[in-house]
Amino acid sequence: MSWLARLFSNIVGPTAVMAAGTMGAGAVASFILAGAWFGYELLWVIPLMLPVFVIGVDSASRIGSLNPRQGMFSLIRHNTHAGLAWLLLILTVPVHILIIMGQVSVITSSLLSLVGVSGAAESGAGVTSAGPMLEFGLSLLCGVAILWLFLSRGYGRMQTAMSLLMVLMFVCFLIVAIGGLSELPAILRGFVPGFPPDLPIPGSDGLRLSSSSVIAMVGSAIAPAALLGMPYLASDANSDASTLKRDFRKSWLNLGLIFGAYAIFIVIAGGFALFSLDHHARIDTVQEAGKVLTNALPASIAFAGPVIFTLGVLMAAITTMIVAAQVSSYFCLDVFNKTWRFTPDNRLYHYLLVFFILVPALLAPLWSLPALLKVILLMGVNVIVIPLVFAIVIYLVNRKSVVGQHTAEWWRNLVLTAGLILSLALAADKLPDYIDFFLR
Repeated sequence: MSWLARLFSNIVGPTAVMAAGTMGAGAVASFILAGAWFGYELLWVIPLMLPVFVIGVDSASRIGSLNPRQGMFSLIRHNTHAGLAWLLLILTVPVHILIIMGQVSVITSSLLSLVGVSGAAESGAGVTSAGPMLEFGLSLLCGVAILWLFLSRGYGRMQTAMSLLMVLMFVCFLIVAIGGLSELPAILRGFVPGFPPDLPIPGSDGLRLSSSSVIAMVGSAIAPAALLGMPYLASDANSDASTLKRDFRKSWLNLGLIFGAYAIFIVIAGGFALFSLDHHARIDTVQEAGKVLTNALPASIAFAGPVIFTLGVLMAAITTMIVAAQVSSYFCLDVFNKTWRFTPDNRLYHYLLVFFILVPALLAPLWSLPALLKVILLMGVNVIVIPLVFAIVIYLVNRKSVVGQHTAEWWRNLVLTAGLILSLALAADKLPDYIDFFLR
């Protein structure tokens, strides 16, 4: 078993925490529904977005490793303008609170579905619905349990737990994809870039837009929290100039290989088990998506399919909830020039964690949208903010006053610039939808 321990030690680290957070319910929702709605035809999005994801997060990690006493928001304030730091705080933290609420909804929905009960927003004919008090109590219990995981033994315990959850999620969705490998030729064709026709929703005038699915897939990975939060995680992990090469390798392992395979597995699972269903265009809930494994596993054990999938979604929601609460605490303390390190004696950090976990947990039952739709909608908000964050990372990682001799290489700048252009294109596509939404 020593080889297994060595393998796990190569995974554990800040990038594993960020990968686990990125492999959240929002990513599961985006990828599983892309497969359910469009089959394998959007698989090409994943390998194209991975270099931007890996290099972007690794560049942010480099900034944190070389500035262990300064947080990302302090660096933004000192190297650009204080107003920009405040703008990012105002744009990101409220969204993180909503994201945490969405993750709590997914957690409670997943737990309830394991016992054959649906949340109020997802109830339907023939499905037992949970009462509001049960949902409220379960949300609060989940928040308290996650706080215990967070605070019981500090950053090291949290980092190890998140890395383990990432591996378990990977295994769950590897099982999901096994059945789909029988359709290998169709899967391979899915890696050829192209937009499938938009999908009408039976019984309504709405459409499932392939462009919106692409935006949701990219937005689930290339998020402001990853670029703004990674410097803090790197600092808390005591990374420095001597660990840059090791951290770069771990970035490709965790964010490239593991996250990339994870995303591909989920799209394959959705395409294999759900795309062929007559009602596949109407699927938008955790319970419906949980049926993905019923058709993927042999008939003798098909009953276990929804349970395995739901457990994967449950772990995914927990990891995203943890990372969103953690980076929000970093941001707030750093902007107000308070100590932001995750240490046993930093009471302010602990108090903020309690706020960012328990308050959304208490508010989550008030949401009325299905759980998976909540997190997908919030991915679009990230798309609007990410171009600004990409520009900041490019600026900081090329300043010698920030990273010394470790300024970005030409190829790193090339990938980061491609990420900026991609994020601008996605924002330009998404912004009119948000303007129209708020004007209605």
